[in-house]
Amino acid sequence: MRLLIADTADLRPEHSKLISSARAQKAARYKMEDDKKRCILAGVMLKQFLGDAEITQNQYGKPVAKGGICFNLSHSGSYVLLALSDFDVGCDIERVKQVQPLRLGKTVFCKNELELLEGSADRLSAFYSLWTRKEALIKCTGEGFYKSVKSVDVSGSFFEENGLCYRFKTICFSDYIISACSAKDKMFSELEFLKI
Repeated sequence: MRLLIADTADLRPEHSKLISSARAQKAARYKMEDDKKRCILAGVMLKQFLGDAEITQNQYGKPVAKGGICFNLSHSGSYVLLALSDFDVGCDIERVKQVQPLRLGKTVFCKNELELLEGSADRLSAFYSLWTRKEALIKCTGEGFYKSVKSVDVSGSFFEENGLCYRFKTICFSDYIISACSAKDKMFSELEFLKI
């Protein structure tokens, strides 16, 4: 698995010529400039690493590349994150903002996760670590939010379901927390910073 990150601050007008027409149309629909930039940057990253591979969607709307490369995108703030693997993969990046961890946790976390959150000395970081792992997992399984977020437990280092074992890795970067999930043991060794 590879985990790549790029900053919208590196975007130049000529980058919009590199993306697919479908991605350009999607970017044009955004009203906020930051959303447009993240969409274009994601398109540039996909073009760089997937080439012209056809991208379709599974029954839950998860993008799937033809040709065997598994990928997942996430974005937050000025960053776009891309996970690449030979196996199912999911990723999430979140900029840490002040929230009420326990109040929000009660709506999205299962019992084990809540116990971990309540026992943490740094509840804000614990909340974001659990949340990014949970989102990376449901993106990896391909079911997205069609699956109840409380039905998956990410309080440990792995999650098992239907004979598959999903592993997690979480890192902190600046004021962001990033998690990746893979259906195989092999995880990324480091976060790769791209200059586009």
